[in-house]
Amino acid sequence: MLHSTVSFMLVAALTFVSGTSTYGQVVQGAQVQHVKQQQPSLSVSPASTYPGDVIFVRSKEAKTVTLFSQTYHLQPSEGEYTRFIPIPFNAKPGSYQLQSADKKLSVSLTISPKKFEVDSITVSQKMSQMRQDTNRINADQKKINAARSVSAKTPYFDGPFKQPAEGKLTTPFGYQRVVNGVPANRHAAIDIANKTGTPIWASNHGKVVLADSLYLTGNTIIIDHGLNVFSIYAHMSKLEVKTGQEVKQGQVIGQMGTTGFSTGPHLHYGMLIGNTYVNPQPFFEESPFLWK
Repeated sequence: MLHSTVSFMLVAALTFVSGTSTYGQVVQGAQVQHVKQQQPSLSVSPASTYPGDVIFVRSKEAKTVTLFSQTYHLQPSEGEYTRFIPIPFNAKPGSYQLQSADKKLSVSLTISPKKFEVDSITVSQKMSQMRQDTNRINADQKKINAARSVSAKTPYFDGPFKQPAEGKLTTPFGYQRVVNGVPANRHAAIDIANKTGTPIWASNHGKVVLADSLYLTGNTIIIDHGLNVFSIYAHMSKLEVKTGQEVKQGQVIGQMGTTGFSTGPHLHYGMLIGNTYVNPQPFFEESPFLWK
């Protein structure tokens, strides 16, 4: 997955989070400046977003909201109801209304257009055949789904996420993948290339819910960060944590490699809301609890 013309050096010198503050403290600190203003009973942040991105919904009253003709149940957390909602890749640009189920509360959401490039790679016939072994793929998917079936109701994190490895960004988020001239799945993650053995660290505090060798993704780790937010790390040469282990942001969890369906040493890193991949960039830029 290294055949991309994009060349961007990731900077990994972000400050480690101490882990001493809490989600409630972050929210409370953000509210101090607006203590005299009445908090909206339903809010969405950011108010303007893109296909493939994610929004954070908060409410003091509504437990259920609707968007894109779908119903979403908010989760009780820190004295309010919250939920991250992924924006589908096929969402059309325009203005939308996120409403409470009883339609008494409403807030506007704008989706702006975004173009995703095409990324073509060439693999050997043997590698191409790997994608045809549906029995092994489906067996691994059951493990992955089970790992992401439950998430902590209270977030482990409060600050922004950290890029999980040093290296070259070879495939950005959302590129349409073409393998040997045949359109494949959208690449809903990022690929970071570097030499085998490059340290990989947890992008934020959380709990390891899967650390295993899988067929297509090779040595793979999934971390639950709470509130249905997960991160995944794939194709590693070595795993250095175990399922059930709590980790801190910046803690080394493995080493870069080229296991599974891979054309060279790199890290396939993704962020998910439940089982839906989302753009990790907004999480890198700022704590999602402070999105505007």
